[in-house]
Amino acid sequence: MALTLNNIPEGRRNTTRRRWRRSVVAVGLVALSGGAWMARADVDLLQRYPTQLEAGDTAPERARPWQFAAGDIFQISGFTNEMARNLRVQTGASDLGLGHCADGAVWALVLPRENGKLSSPATNNEEGVAHVWLRFHPALLNILFPPQSVIGTGPTNLLPVMRAIAAHKFRSAFHAGENALIPKPNDVIVDVDTPERLRRFFVVDRAERTAACAIAFEHQSFKPHPALTPALAELAFDQLWDDFDSTYAMFIIRPEVNWDRLRDHWRPKALASQTSDDFAAACAEMLKPLRDLHVSLSLAGTDIPVFDRPRTANSNPPAHKSILGGLHVAGRLQWAVTADKIGFAGIYGWDDASVPEQFDKALEQMRQTRGLIVDVRWNGGGNERLAQQVAGRFLQKPVVYAYDQFRDGPERTNLTKRFPRSTGPAGPWRYEKPVILLIGQKCMSSGESFVGMMMGAANVTTMGDHTCGSSGNPQVLELPLDMTVGVPRWIDYLPNGTPLDEHGFRPQIPFTPAPDGMSGNRDDLLSAALEHLRHRR
Repeated sequence: MALTLNNIPEGRRNTTRRRWRRSVVAVGLVALSGGAWMARADVDLLQRYPTQLEAGDTAPERARPWQFAAGDIFQISGFTNEMARNLRVQTGASDLGLGHCADGAVWALVLPRENGKLSSPATNNEEGVAHVWLRFHPALLNILFPPQSVIGTGPTNLLPVMRAIAAHKFRSAFHAGENALIPKPNDVIVDVDTPERLRRFFVVDRAERTAACAIAFEHQSFKPHPALTPALAELAFDQLWDDFDSTYAMFIIRPEVNWDRLRDHWRPKALASQTSDDFAAACAEMLKPLRDLHVSLSLAGTDIPVFDRPRTANSNPPAHKSILGGLHVAGRLQWAVTADKIGFAGIYGWDDASVPEQFDKALEQMRQTRGLIVDVRWNGGGNERLAQQVAGRFLQKPVVYAYDQFRDGPERTNLTKRFPRSTGPAGPWRYEKPVILLIGQKCMSSGESFVGMMMGAANVTTMGDHTCGSSGNPQVLELPLDMTVGVPRWIDYLPNGTPLDEHGFRPQIPFTPAPDGMSGNRDDLLSAALEHLRHRR
């Protein structure tokens, strides 16, 4: 029988009322959805996840690996975010997950027990809230989640779905692969998925109290991961293994990889998985020994980490405006002309069809410069044909810039002959003044092909660090369980016949920046390239 005041004898009711009130004042009772009540024990999250950091840290080479376990899930009485005048996010009772590193909490996920409310610049209408993802400076933890709102520990069965959402969100701002960058204290990402599967992504400036909406993420909401069944797991694993066995080209340059043994080791582990997330993670572990950055795996649209290797960044784009005296921005292209007539063109990817046209327009404005810097240090690749069009503005004659070999039979050593890839002059005229091509370890795939093309121009000198050394021309194949896998189909070779993979292009002028040479308003490599052109005769 439930204990209520009505079934307590009259003589004891007043005493019981007083004790009841005292207990409510001393401990606090919080109602959760569904009518449940629990005692509130205020939790100071900043004590749980302390930090000594005062400033942000957005250097990719210092990105923090993070942890998230069952003990990092809490119950909160509600969440309200009003850091910007034009943005309000509010939920009732919710579950909270916190990802953290040695420097404190680096992300938070709020799962409302009932849909919350969102008022924002994305729409004039109030929207529901399915979940809220937050990226913030670790010192803001108690501002976002005051101790009086944190009830206590949360349900551990939410661990898989929270991990899945976190993996999905790590394709957006303040991240470097799987690791977390540290935003400045005034910069907060408020990333809301609505029940209608729309994603509302806001960059909040706490100092200005403004929220800017990034519409590029609107249709990239989290998709729930499918339920795992033994039959689907078996079908998906075998198809994945067979796709690589029959299509993957680079087994011949990975002689240490025993593909059959990997199947025998990982198949039982994958089939014993309890969730689709665990299954996908086991598949990724089987693929890791290939050491191939172009091997990809996704589950319901969420990227599953497969293989990565440290690649030092040797560029600081936020400093370029102050170094060059201004920048023009056109999609994936940024360009400038310095006061002493040196041109600059930074190309940040070959994944935008407008890049060649935008480059042609910029080159016309730089036609009278006495030298040009082309910067592809952050170019991660894309469509190689776009790279050919831009390189053609510097080439005086056709050039073979790479070779490739495709898989050509059931045996893992069955390959075609090596086919040359070539390109030649393009556009109404060619730029003939001295050119410095800035390269580094973040330049990969078709970005590296562009480097090979440009080295066919006599007036181009490469400067910086070696490129990544990764190409694959992957084919994306669909698997059961709403999974996809990217299977690289070729071996890419440098012009001298060396495999590009794990080698890359070496700069003609090596440059190693000082430890602080890529911070603040400094990009020492860009500054060195400018001085090189200024003193070149």
